[in-house]
Amino acid sequence: MALSILGFPAAYVLSQRLVGATDARDQAIEALEPAPGQRILDIGCGPAYYFNRLPPCEYTGFDTDASYIADATKRFGDRARFYAEPYTEARRQELPPADRIMLMGLLHHLDDAACEGLIDLVARSLAPKGRVAALDTVLYDGQPALARLLAKNDRGDFIRRPEGFLALAKKRFANVEHRILGGTWSMPSTFFLMVFSDPR
Repeated sequence: MALSILGFPAAYVLSQRLVGATDARDQAIEALEPAPGQRILDIGCGPAYYFNRLPPCEYTGFDTDASYIADATKRFGDRARFYAEPYTEARRQELPPADRIMLMGLLHHLDDAACEGLIDLVARSLAPKGRVAALDTVLYDGQPALARLLAKNDRGDFIRRPEGFLALAKKRFANVEHRILGGTWSMPSTFFLMVFSDPR
């Protein structure tokens, strides 16, 4: 029942606030260092509720959930482009290279092979000196009990330990910065943030 409720954009956004994902996304955006006028590609954007935290930019969002994309288009469609479909090689060839790419809460929904394919596609989508931010639910030793419980009940089927996420990113990118966020009263869930650059 709870998972079906998250199909409604408003319920999804509320759930993100409750577990601290909104604050985690703010930190991910800050680490990404977006600048005005840049091209920003957001893969797995959902309803893009954090769009207003970005500087004025050329934003393109992709998500396979049509209701999320409809909500994002209604709210931000005058300033951004949204596609209710996966991001593919065909779209990469149509769009200009992106200065910044966001993978917010996406990798833990994909198996290793799908992650490797996506990260390779992302590497080929990135403009010179571009940066990528990936933010995902994580499991690790010493994790607070509530954070572990929330992670175990996440919708993602491929929640990894930090080293699992790092191995995927480092196969294709030479520079991968990372840190764990959360596990506090204001951010009860824990998240693994990676910012990577310099495609191999």
